[in-house]
Amino acid sequence: MRKWMFLIVGVLVLACCGQGLAAEKPYAGQELRISFITGMPTDVALKSVIPEFEKETGMKATIIDTFYGEVLTKNMVDLYAGTGAYDVLHVESIWFAQYLPYLYPLDEFMEDPRLFDAAEYDMDDFAAFSPLTLSVFSREGKLYGFPHMAGVPLNWYRKDLLKKAGLKPPQDLDEYYNHAKKLTQDTDGDGKIDIYGIALSGARSGLVDEWLSFFFSFGGGLHARPELFLRTTFNNSIGLKTVEYYKKLYDEVAPPESLTWEFGEVGSAMQRGVVAMMWNWTCGGRWYDDPETSTVVGKVGANTFYPARFGLNALSIPVDGPKKEASFEFIKWAMSKDIVRKTTIAGGPNPARASVVNDPELTKKYWWFPALRHAATRWARMYLEIPEWSAIDDALAIEFQKVCSGEISPEKALEVASNNAYEILEEAGYFKE
Repeated sequence: MRKWMFLIVGVLVLACCGQGLAAEKPYAGQELRISFITGMPTDVALKSVIPEFEKETGMKATIIDTFYGEVLTKNMVDLYAGTGAYDVLHVESIWFAQYLPYLYPLDEFMEDPRLFDAAEYDMDDFAAFSPLTLSVFSREGKLYGFPHMAGVPLNWYRKDLLKKAGLKPPQDLDEYYNHAKKLTQDTDGDGKIDIYGIALSGARSGLVDEWLSFFFSFGGGLHARPELFLRTTFNNSIGLKTVEYYKKLYDEVAPPESLTWEFGEVGSAMQRGVVAMMWNWTCGGRWYDDPETSTVVGKVGANTFYPARFGLNALSIPVDGPKKEASFEFIKWAMSKDIVRKTTIAGGPNPARASVVNDPELTKKYWWFPALRHAATRWARMYLEIPEWSAIDDALAIEFQKVCSGEISPEKALEVASNNAYEILEEAGYFKE
């Protein structure tokens, strides 16, 4: 009898231990399929800490990589078909309106004390980075993603070249052009330019973000409500001045191949030492001090003097995701203070948490963080947050590229681009009679 009692007690102890382990790892054994944009800093750094997540939770996290230029179309096909292919999505803010009908609000999980401790997690830490950090992925009081990879374009410049020329970092667009003119040089006397004053993000996918920074700097405006868009929103004296300014930069102080460059190629030009300044995103900040790829280590600085789009990504849950609670557990873990700091150190994106971007230890190493924070709090803005913005962006870029290549006049480009943008909104039903 005594032997049986010991056996029963042993079974009960094992059962209780099993229940305890299950409570600690309630999603153990589940696999999460996470759609990520290939090559982005978030992708690279988060992969380095995934084993830590898997050990803590007993889950398996599988990253599905897709190139930036393909990820929206690929994900939209799956979401529209309701395939349930992904548990977590890496969403770019400029595409958020297109993703929105297929995203599940996170509030349900955040309001459940079993799943989320609001005080400990400190959501205010995101809002302290920029007033836009949480609002970008919110609609009608609901939050559809935890933010990460915050970025705002800065003016990156060669400190050594400016000092040699007796110049300080530019503070407005007049100085930007004048500095670039002075810094465009034939350094070896062979009749060819060796260092250009600036690099342009002139590719069809990058031009409009840069152009709008200049447009806003000259006093242009873009109303947040699409129904108030006019054919003259861009087709006016400020728009003309901006197009002419952009062409002047291209003709006089930028590499001819700039019309094919986006942020990666522009950053590479700075690394190779062939440009003195550039408008470019902060997610490339580490490139310039990388001794394996950069020829300008320790020679690059950054400031900001123009409005620019607030580039933010988020981790979100699709409506058709089959493991929503487990997916929220991953998102909560990935965007926690501890993991954001770890991924920042591991080569990850610019953090969207104020406590991390203001960390004295990190700002000493990542010297552009103060400029990023200044830009995020003062200069960052969003455009029309509607599904049609990508089409409008493209309509503008097509015509502005034609100006740079000399195919059409700035006046004609503005007329055609503005009419096309208006018609995109009209066809979408924004203008009610």
